[in-house]
Amino acid sequence: MHPVSVRKIATQYRWRERVEAYDQDLDRQYDEMWLEERRKAAETDAKILGAAIGKLAQRLTSLNAAELSAGDFIRLMDVTMRHRRVLFGDPTETIAVTGEGSNPLAKQFADFAQMPPDLRRARLAELTAQVTQRIRAVDDSDNEEEENT
Repeated sequence: MHPVSVRKIATQYRWRERVEAYDQDLDRQYDEMWLEERRKAAETDAKILGAAIGKLAQRLTSLNAAELSAGDFIRLMDVTMRHRRVLFGDPTETIAVTGEGSNPLAKQFADFAQMPPDLRRARLAELTAQVTQRIRAVDDSDNEEEENT
């Protein structure tokens, strides 16, 4: 068959669109399969962690230092609780932004506290305007102002 004929038939029967739709459906099925696998794994992990936490809770009252050091127990509990937080989607780390010798946000608060009241009001009005502008940008409502001016 001639390539031009193949192109005509492909266009007539929308082969490209159908192939793309098929590929998208395969991707969706693949995503659903892995979502279900992650759900099953999380459910299993939750059961294991629940049992481990139950055992740890029982041991709290009868901790025998000769059998398990306090450090070992603390590490075991820390690992268990960290896994539990991950399972439930809680953050396990904290990221702090610091500057030279101090926290930049704390410095801004200190600077703000030293301002006279009228300057503080002006700064708050400035910040309010910036926040309002960002909200409008997210909502696409800032275009209306530009059209009206």
